Amino acid sequence: MQFIVVPVVIAGILIGSLAVNEFPEPLQRCHFGDEACYVEQAQTFFGAFKKGIPERGMASLEPIDLGTLRVDSGGHSASLQFNLLMTNAKLYNLANSVVVKSLKGFTKDFSKPLKLVLLLFMPELEVRSKYDVNGKILVLPIVSKGDMVIKLSQVQAKLRIVADPVKRADGNTYLNITDFKTVTKVKEGHFNLSNLFSDNREVRESTLKVLNEEWDALAADIQPKINEACDRSFRAILQSLWDNISYEEFFDTSEGSIIHPGKKS
Repeated sequence: MQFIVVPVVIAGILIGSLAVNEFPEPLQRCHFGDEACYVEQAQTFFGAFKKGIPERGMASLEPIDLGTLRVDSGGHSASLQFNLLMTNAKLYNLANSVVVKSLKGFTKDFSKPLKLVLLLFMPELEVRSKYDVNGKILVLPIVSKGDMVIKLSQVQAKLRIVADPVKRADGNTYLNITDFKTVTKVKEGHFNLSNLFSDNREVRESTLKVLNEEWDALAADIQPKINEACDRSFRAILQSLWDNISYEEFFDTSEGSIIHPGKKS
């Protein structure tokens, strides 16, 4: 199955100074083409800025707010049919567990959009939310509300971001995200719902057993909604940085200047 995790690690590499003419410790600027440096600084970023950067308008990475998700299930399994509402949903453990594998696509040439490709590995992720469900499992009606935890193990993600360079009146170039897509593989997933059947232990445990045995069918319905929520949150986080930090700040340009300016805003 797929589970979208839009990786904010790029923000770590592309983050500019937190104060004028200062680069935020412990990060360092990279030379163009130094992919090992990109990966190293991205990894460092997660440890240094888990709680976001309020002065740059960047939201928290730990956890990441996903908001409200509505799921109508039933098209992928005849034994599972329900309407699920997830509220106050948050993604946990991305910043704590992510391993940055690769990052490519930065360029000095602004005559065309930048196309970035990022590979990530996350050993463990969790989505936590309040839930309200109405439907059936097998022939058993299920109407309940409480707390939900979805655990995801061995998550591999490939992210593609397209960004247009835009030259502003201040003479600097900024990036505007026009598209991004993430494909993610999850080795294992596990659901846990509190207060299921008013915490009748026997019925609750047997129902959760069915839910987890039907992981692929459930994920096929829930995954796109989580994907959409992650897309919104990560795109907003990344764009908030790029709106405030010029591309010229991202890298050590001592070896040569950027070739072409971006489009004028």
